[in-house]
Amino acid sequence: MHACKLCGRMVSVVLRSNRASLPRFNVVLNSTSRKTSVRYYNSTAYTSSESMTESGTKQKKTSINPEEVKKFNALASKWWDTKGELKGLHSMNRLRVPLIRDTLMRQHRVSRKSRPLEGLRILDVGCGGGILSVPLAKLGAQVTGLDASEEAVKAATAHMAHDPSLKDTLTFTHGTVEDLVASEVRDYYDALVASEVIEHVDALDDFVGSSCDLVKPGGSLFFTTINRTNQSYYLAVIAAEYIVGVVPRGTHNWNKFVSPEELKDELRANNCHPRLIHGMFYNPFLNHWNWTGSTEMNYALHAIKDASEADLKKD
Repeated sequence: MHACKLCGRMVSVVLRSNRASLPRFNVVLNSTSRKTSVRYYNSTAYTSSESMTESGTKQKKTSINPEEVKKFNALASKWWDTKGELKGLHSMNRLRVPLIRDTLMRQHRVSRKSRPLEGLRILDVGCGGGILSVPLAKLGAQVTGLDASEEAVKAATAHMAHDPSLKDTLTFTHGTVEDLVASEVRDYYDALVASEVIEHVDALDDFVGSSCDLVKPGGSLFFTTINRTNQSYYLAVIAAEYIVGVVPRGTHNWNKFVSPEELKDELRANNCHPRLIHGMFYNPFLNHWNWTGSTEMNYALHAIKDASEADLKKD
């Protein structure tokens, strides 16, 4: 709590003294409405995930923004620096790994302590350097890390080479969820994870739809992301990027943050049923994540695809 108050005072100082260098967004801060067919990136609106070439032919459909890919290409050498700019993602594993493990163990009625996720196929979308993929593979799951950043995939593959125990359970692939759907990979994975990803995509509806297509009926989808609120603007953008420096400047665009209701609506539209939503809070001074009852900032969501009414009543 003291850290939050201190951060709030620091935000006020920066806003007064350094407005010119802060990011500008075409929104009213207390507005929570957002149409999923339009995505704003600073002053540019993306109204479609299909683009035209100079010859007038359509390029393949994708929810990926090339500018976002450039950002993550630039992080190639930093993914496994546990004390660097991405240390918050490493710290987040203390929440998201147990959430995924325990949920899948309950869902598949697994009681063994050793390699509890053995036999399950998990797709880690937007895997980056493999910060989440690696611990999931060590739990026995057959993990595929997927990322639109070729440099991130190279970094993940290079890191994996240092641990021979992962060679049979972990692979990294350069591509997108739309690429996998186009190659007829449907209803294949027991679980899909998109952690800190959807706030970087252009077309939320396309991304969620393709993600749901890739999961087996009865399979799980896990998301962690940032809500679009006044609080998240000041803390996740201004404080995190311009004051504390826990993530590189320009990493986040507040307009692309996704509210829990928006994400739940997209999932339901694809016959995936939200089962759990929980707030997450990050203390940048301690580099420590905790669960919280508030979803005003970060939150985690779990959904099940094509769940029957009986399944939905189960714990």
